[in-house]
Amino acid sequence: MKLVMFDIDGTLTESNHLDDESYLQALYEVFGFSEVSSDWTSYTHVTDACIFKEVFQSKLGRIPSFREVEAFQQRFLELLVNGAQASGGVKAIPGSSDMLKKLLASGEYPIAYAGGGWAASAIFKLKSAHLPIDNIPCAFSDDDESREGIMAIAHSRAETYYNRLLSEVVYIGDGVWDIRSAQKSGYSFIGIASDNQAKALFNEGATDVFPNYDDYESFLLALKKATEMQKNQQFLT
Repeated sequence: MKLVMFDIDGTLTESNHLDDESYLQALYEVFGFSEVSSDWTSYTHVTDACIFKEVFQSKLGRIPSFREVEAFQQRFLELLVNGAQASGGVKAIPGSSDMLKKLLASGEYPIAYAGGGWAASAIFKLKSAHLPIDNIPCAFSDDDESREGIMAIAHSRAETYYNRLLSEVVYIGDGVWDIRSAQKSGYSFIGIASDNQAKALFNEGATDVFPNYDDYESFLLALKKATEMQKNQQFLT
């Protein structure tokens, strides 16, 4: 069995811009933090938890309290909801809904979600985009502040949920941090991106990058190829 693990923002939902704007706005509204770098690669881990902790430390010289994290999460989610409502809801990446339904129905590709956002915001975006949530193992930034940690937890939860060893994993993501974390975790990778973002993924070693999931058959072929390559690498090592 081959586990297919998905990032959320930019991979299943068209929410990168909304997420970035809401995050920076919440930092300003709740704590008065301005001039915060939105170059997410400049942070140790590209996750909501790590970015918030490092911004807080750089501004106030200490780690945020549990209540401060909660206050930020609440306002961040409110801004996400308001922004989504103003634009008619979060849009799904084209073809993602049908793709997920087909994978779930296939019996051959169990799926899991492993995103760098907090659970509440990730679940809101998936629901707003009308993407499946129930009975899908997942892990988010509430579980670990590193992407590799989040992936490992999602992997473990998937093995428990599906009650089988899932040694072959393909991670689907849109950012350079996604492919880097997949490589560190020993997972295969398929990119969802276009233009310069796609070029960046190819430069990191991606072999298959799609703008969306409209061409399901090509995506499925890439999944099969990715897992075969992973098998060969495991055999050689």
